[in-house]
Formats: sequence, C-alpha cells, structure tokens
Amino acid sequence: MKRFLTTAFILSFVAAAAIAQATATITGTVRTAEGTPVTDAVVTLVEARRSTGVSADGSFRFENVAPGHYHLRAESRRLGAALGEAELDAGANRSVEIVLDPAIHSEEIVVSAGESRRESEVYQPVTVVREDEIARQLQPTIGETLNQEPGVSSTYFGPGASRPIIRGLGSDRIRILSEGLGTADASNVSPDHAVTVDPSTAQQIEILRGPATLLYGSNAVGGVVNVIDERIPNRVPAEAISGRVDLRGGTVSDERTGSLALNGGAGRLAWHLDLTKRDTDDYEIPGPAEHHHEGEEEEEEEHTGVLENSSLESQAGTIGASFVGERGFFGVSFNRFETNYGIPGHAHHDEEETDEEHEEELVRIDMKQNRFDVRGELTDLGIFRNVRLRLGSTDYEHVELEGDEVGTRFTNDGFEGRLEATHRPFGRLQGSLGIQLTDNDFAAVGEEAFVPATTTRSRAAFLFEEIRGERLDFQFGARYEHQDISVREDALPDLSFNGVSASIGTIYRPSEGFAIAASLARATRLPTATELYANGPHVATSQFEIGDVDLDEETSLGLDVSFRKTAGRLRGQINLFNNSFDGFIFDAPRGEEEDGLPVFQYVQADATFRGIEIDGHAEIWHAGANHLELEAGADYVRAELDGGGNLPRIPPLRASLGLRFEGGPLSASAEVRRYFTQDDVAELEEETEGYTLVNATVGYRFFAANTVHDLLLRGTNLTDELARQHTSPLKERTPLPGRDFTLSYRVTF
Repeated sequence: MKRFLTTAFILSFVAAAAIAQATATITGTVRTAEGTPVTDAVVTLVEARRSTGVSADGSFRFENVAPGHYHLRAESRRLGAALGEAELDAGANRSVEIVLDPAIHSEEIVVSAGESRRESEVYQPVTVVREDEIARQLQPTIGETLNQEPGVSSTYFGPGASRPIIRGLGSDRIRILSEGLGTADASNVSPDHAVTVDPSTAQQIEILRGPATLLYGSNAVGGVVNVIDERIPNRVPAEAISGRVDLRGGTVSDERTGSLALNGGAGRLAWHLDLTKRDTDDYEIPGPAEHHHEGEEEEEEEHTGVLENSSLESQAGTIGASFVGERGFFGVSFNRFETNYGIPGHAHHDEEETDEEHEEELVRIDMKQNRFDVRGELTDLGIFRNVRLRLGSTDYEHVELEGDEVGTRFTNDGFEGRLEATHRPFGRLQGSLGIQLTDNDFAAVGEEAFVPATTTRSRAAFLFEEIRGERLDFQFGARYEHQDISVREDALPDLSFNGVSASIGTIYRPSEGFAIAASLARATRLPTATELYANGPHVATSQFEIGDVDLDEETSLGLDVSFRKTAGRLRGQINLFNNSFDGFIFDAPRGEEEDGLPVFQYVQADATFRGIEIDGHAEIWHAGANHLELEAGADYVRAELDGGGNLPRIPPLRASLGLRFEGGPLSASAEVRRYFTQDDVAELEEETEGYTLVNATVGYRFFAANTVHDLLLRGTNLTDELARQHTSPLKERTPLPGRDFTLSYRVTF
C-alpha cells in the first residue's frame, strides 16, 4: 500500500502538466493603517502555495490562478502579518488591499481544519498560537508551552515530559501532530514519556478543541494539537536565504537554549534546516517537594529549595527540501530528536539489597527518534482543486535508566499516510475526501514493561462537504475506521474494532466581525493496546494496571456552541460544550494491592464532560503605533460518571486577567492567573489547593539593515508561590518551578 500510494502520486504529478484550465489574476497592495505602502512585505496565496515580494509601491500580482476562493497572507518583518481574501471566477481579475497594523492582533490561517481558512471560519473552537506568542510562553515541552491557552492544561511530569490535556481529556484522546501527521512516539502510553516535538522551532501551533475524529482518527476524540514548522517547504521563498537565530537563558533551572532555522531556495528548489539544543539543571522550588496532608507526620529533612532529578538535555535537527512546480510540490525531510531527562519524585529500589545496603537510584529517560517525511500536493487536477499526500515513517526508542543500568526499553516503529483530495464546487457544495493508514509496532522489554508487544494497524476513509452562503455556512462529514491489534503473547487474543464518526456544523455571520458557530459530532474512539492488555506495575503512575480484552468501542456525542467577535474594540470568543460518552474507558481502583501498588483496572461507564471557555480582549487605548488592551480569560470543565462519582485529574476552574502594551519598539505585558482549588476528585485522588501565578514580560525590537532584533525579558511566578498542578500524576511530589527570569534574544534575517 505504501508503494502504491507513492507511485500513484508521482504519476499524477507528471500527468498534471497536461491539464489546462481557464485562469484569473489577483492584484493588490499592502499598506499601513496610515496608507503608507509596505515595501518589505511578502504576500502568500495560501491555497495555491505561491509567494511573491511587493514592488516599491507595495503592489503585488499573481497570474494564472485557477478559479476558487483564496486567502492571501501578507507578512512584514517590521510590521507583522494580516490576511485578505479573493473569490475568483474563470478569466476574472480581482484586486485586494491588505492593511498591516503591528499594534493589533490579526487573525491567522488554520490548516488543521481540512481546507485552509481563517480562525473565525472554523466550525469548531480553535486557537492559533503565533510565532511571537510561542516565543513569549516557550517551555521545553509542548504541554507546558500551551498550558495557558483556553481549555488546555498538561500532564506535567517535570520539565522533560508534559502532554497537552484539552477540556479534561488527555492521553490517547488528544492527537499531537507534526504538520498533520502523528508523532508516533510513546507519550500516549505513559505520562512520563516525552512528546517528540520541540516547540522552539514551531512557526505556528493550532489547537482544535472538541472531537476532531473525522480528519485525524479515533484518538482525536478530545481534540488536536498541530505543530506547523514547514520542515518540508511548500513554495519557493521570495528570498534566496532567510532565517532566525534564538538564544535563551533562564534562572530557575540555569537554562541554556539555542536554536537556528534557515529557509532558502532558487528556481524550483526550496530547502529548510533547523537545529536546537537545550540544557537545564534541577530547578528551584519555593518549598518542600513532598506534599504532606493534614494529619500526616512530616519527615525531618532539610528543604534544599531544588527539585532533585528535574534536569534535562535535548537536541533536535531537521533538514528538508522540495521541488516546486507550477501546479504543486513534492518534498522530503529527515528529523532527529534526542532528549535525556529526569523523572522527579521517582526512584528505583533494589529489592535484593538489605536495609543497610539499600539506596535509591534516580530514574532518567534517554530517548531518540528518527523521522522521515514525504509531502506533496498537486493542484488543478480535473474535478479536484488539489490532491495532498503525506507520508511519515518513524523509528523511536527510549530506555529508562535506573542509575547506570537500563531498566526498561520501549520501541515504536510507526508509519502514517494520508491522501486527501479537495473537489471543485458543485453549485454551492464543496468539500474533500481522503484515506488514512497507520501502523505502529510497539514493544517494551524490562521489569516495568506493563504492556506486551503489539502491532496496531488502522485503515480509514473520510468525507467532508460544505455549503457556503453569504452569511450562513453548513458543513457535514463522516469517517469509517477499522483497527486491528495483534499481540505477541500466545495467551492474549488479537482484536479488531470498527468505528463510524459523523458531524454536522454551521456558522452564522450576522454582521462583519461577528460569528456564531455550532457543531454536533458523534465520535467513536477505539480501545488502545494499553487499555486492553496492560498487566503489571506502572511505576510512573504508582499503579498496578490491568487491562480488559472485553472492552468495546467508546462513543461520544459532543455539542459545541461558539460566539466569536473578531473586529472592533472588544474581541474574543465564548465556547460552551457538552460531551456525553457511552462506554467511557478509564482506570478505576479495585481496592486491592499488588507489588505494593494499588490495583487499577480499565473499565467502561457512561460519563459527561461539560464546561465553558472565555477569551476576551478589550482595547483601552490606540494611537498610531501605540496600543493598550485588557486581556481576560477563564475555563472550566466538569467531568462526572453518569452513575455517580468524578473522573480523575480534571483541571480546576482557572481565570486570568492581564494588560498588554504594544508601542513601536517597546512591548510589555503583565498578568495574574488564578487556579482554584480542585475538590471534585475521584476515588483515592487527593484534592489540590488553589494558587495564583503572576507573570510579566518586557520586549524591545530594533532594526539593523535587513535584520530584526528582538530582546525579551520574561518573569514567571514572580511571587515565588508553591504550586501543584492537579492534572499531574506527580503533583504530591513535584511542585511547579519557583520564580524564574528568562532573557531571550532573536535575530531574524
């Protein structure tokens, strides 16, 4: 199948040159809010994957453009980015004016929603974290980098391993993607396993909240995090070479980070290169690591103010190249990711030693992954506007080190392929269809291998259709998925599952800059190998876990309603959601102990997740390049079993209030984030006290020739508060870092 897909795509690419069609022209200008032409802008015709620089008067031109709806993105190193749109008929010409205002946040293009579209045009609630925002909130892991976004928390297993949780759903219910394909690591098996994506090289991170199973599979029932890094260029850049260098240092863990990203090309060839290296020491904490509850006897030990075994080392590098033709591109990339990090709060005990000889050995994880990707796209193929192919193959391994000895070795050889085609409109109906294939060969060998070796294969087909109107749009779609799990243990059965998912959605735009969106999704999630076959001590979660081969498919009915305002002095969105699960799979305590650990077994029961997310921005003052706005946000999720009882590790109510100033070269922000007490806890789960974090940033930008220089000083947890994250399995032994000051320097050229 892999060879067939690749061969079919290449043959289609060669045949594309023989297809002709009536075309149109797009012209336009890029200017400032005061009307001055922007002379350093690069304009991208997003759907056509074409870019061009502007002339001295700020004008641009795209010829031979196929009919259809297009988004244009203008970007200036000095003035930021903004969007425009054009609807083209065959043989027609359209003119578009794009206004850049560096002081005002503009919408971004979302590529994770199927066809590229604005944030306000997506049927599900979505957040796009831009490159400058990533720099302001960057952490070593993708989970902590996104932890401040509405509806997003993390599993926080120390600074080396942290996976996003969306609306209380995590693990294998959230798909983490790199340019639309899964990471194929082992982070969904256990929270102490890192995600093999480095956020420092990301150009954009997209968060789709709510079921995204139609496009990305059954394990996207809670949402999707897609990291856009353009490892494989899809267009030849307007400049022969461009890039950025980042240097960063922090006080709380003596962080030292450096990264380099380069892009270039000439003629039909485009290329990309990035390198990152990060080192940290054990981080400082404002109180004792161990949390003693009321009535417990505290051990007499001196508090050192440092969380032992929380250091990390990581490095990553990517090289990619593409051939870009008139009607498409075809490219490849290779990525290497390495990390070595400690698991704070965990130590290995040698049971053969006597009490006098007994010593604890710190546990660290040494992880490596090689990844090879292929991407391609063809446009104007008869009835299809475009056909997109993505293939990814990964070789993953990590060992859990107990002192100098290897305790357990995990491996995962993964493959994922997607072929997706967008057809031309039939009247007002337009959409896409595709297939997706995934293979994962997973194995764990060692004393903590609580899951047997398995091979998981899934095959899926999906269809999306949309009816667009002047003020009202409709979308509907369906997906069928088949999964086979074979286990390399004679006593356990091989299993197969089938899942059907479907959704409908609508967006109503009563006036410019305002939209109401609603979606209803029936999503099916298929059981994982861990839930089916686990049988042994899972030291990372301090549980003895037992699977159940009789588990059935998990289905949910999710309703989302979103109110969005994207223009004017008051902007933001309010999202309301309710997700009812039939046969929700979770690990429940059995009231027994095995190997000194409480026994948990995977069971199914009906459950309901409901909540709200608020994200608002209010303009206080705007004059020229100066802009001051108030930012406020809150999110809340309540997760209960329909038969009574709470689900574990659900994030508490959170609220934030802040000010942000943009004024030419100077920028600054300050915020207060309140995490309330979480007392809606599951059986055997401890409550978590609330806490307040105060953060602030100050930035300065200056220009030298054709380079942009950014200095950013960030302070987090400025009051040095002892805080424990309820969603972390290590919360009782691993508090969050104390007061930290980070200084970063970026030069863009």
